[in-house]
Amino acid sequence: MIESVRVRLALWHTAVVAVLLLALAIAAYTFIEQMTARRLDQYLQETAAACRIELVAQRYETRTDLEATVEALTEFEFRDLNIGVLDTSGQVVAINTAPGESQTTGDEVLQPFDAGPLGHVIARMNITKPEFVTIPDRRGGVRVSLLPVEIEFRPYVIVVARPLFPQQKMLDNVRLVLLLVLPLALVLAALGGYLLSRRSLSPVIAMSEHASRIGSSTLHERLPVGNARDEYGQLATVINGLLSRLESAFEQQRRFMADASHELRTPIAILRGEADIALAVAERPEEAYREALAVVRAESRRLSRIVHDLFLLARADTGQQLLQLSDFYLDELVADCARTARSLASRRCMTVTSSASCEAPVRGDEDLIRRLILNLLDNALKYGSEGGTVDITLARDTGAYRVTVCDSGPGIPPEVASHVFERFYRGDRARAGGRAPASPGHDDGEHAVGAGLGLAIARWVAEAHGGTLELARSTSAGSEFVFTLPDLPES
Repeated sequence: MIESVRVRLALWHTAVVAVLLLALAIAAYTFIEQMTARRLDQYLQETAAACRIELVAQRYETRTDLEATVEALTEFEFRDLNIGVLDTSGQVVAINTAPGESQTTGDEVLQPFDAGPLGHVIARMNITKPEFVTIPDRRGGVRVSLLPVEIEFRPYVIVVARPLFPQQKMLDNVRLVLLLVLPLALVLAALGGYLLSRRSLSPVIAMSEHASRIGSSTLHERLPVGNARDEYGQLATVINGLLSRLESAFEQQRRFMADASHELRTPIAILRGEADIALAVAERPEEAYREALAVVRAESRRLSRIVHDLFLLARADTGQQLLQLSDFYLDELVADCARTARSLASRRCMTVTSSASCEAPVRGDEDLIRRLILNLLDNALKYGSEGGTVDITLARDTGAYRVTVCDSGPGIPPEVASHVFERFYRGDRARAGGRAPASPGHDDGEHAVGAGLGLAIARWVAEAHGGTLELARSTSAGSEFVFTLPDLPES
């Protein structure tokens, strides 16, 4: 099996050229053969017609009988032709060579006139119009033109003959030339095809060599693009785009791993510190042990939550996180999430209000959408002003339901707003100085500051359901997040 593309292209090129050359050679040989045959027949016919005119004219000038015709015919001299007059029985009346004279063509053609195949052919045929026959012999045959003529009111046949040997020899030379030229042409075609394929594929080889040198540490390099409008330029452009996406993914992965290790390092360090302190003192009050265990529980839960979020995002990135679809009412889910958030809002003297302008039957993963809404409420409570309010509303838009979460916090600075949906990004310092209440659904005593994954997960959930999640407004009076979810089509 031939693996090289260059060799395969060269072989295909050679095969195509071979077929074309063979067809051309056959066509050329056939054309030469037919043209030579037509020219020979035309030559013989014209000669026969000229002889007939000359014989008739000579007869009337001399006013002689058939003997005058015989005498006139013997005066005709042709280097490559034999001319004779035969009667309808095939007997020779006159020939253009005197008895005993020896001409090359006469020996080979006129000798059979008396009793050979030609006489038999004429005896069997009723010659009333110009005819052509081929008489076989040991040297390739003789081409004969038969032309009827009337002498002394009796029918005769003018015979003009020429051996086919010179013509056959010329055709043999043509075949020999073709047999010699075709193999040479095929060799040249194969060599040319290989050189052409090599030259044509050289950009691909160059790109392959360049791409083989690109590794994880050199993903910034790009393939050279010669002509962006040809196939090689388009291929290089596509590969460069792939490298750009790969570089971005690698960079995102490195940043993800760095952020994840940083986030995991803190709770692990706290757990280790509390354990070291508890073991360092032989006897401690029971209350100290209870406080240490509370910290361990809070940090372990925080650690578990981070790991769970990382696992969810990892599965989402690889397409392994499948949605558990079901039919439910979004307005009921919004009201339930608002009730969950009110118990946590009371710890900061904050108020959570909810309203829905319509029933909202939807189809989706109820647990994931619940988490999306709780993450939005958690974010609003975390960064809202103490004593402020958080409003969640549901309304129907064109072809979709619109869930809006507003807080009364200090807002999100413009330099932070563009990053709020990035993983591990937190605007804690800019918004709340790192203080925040516990997340909805978790116990007191957990670390107040989140891992920066809540909004990233929320946006992924929205997009997985064909919806959107955007930061619609952020001012000094508060922020507004808008979640849209397609509604069920009307039946």
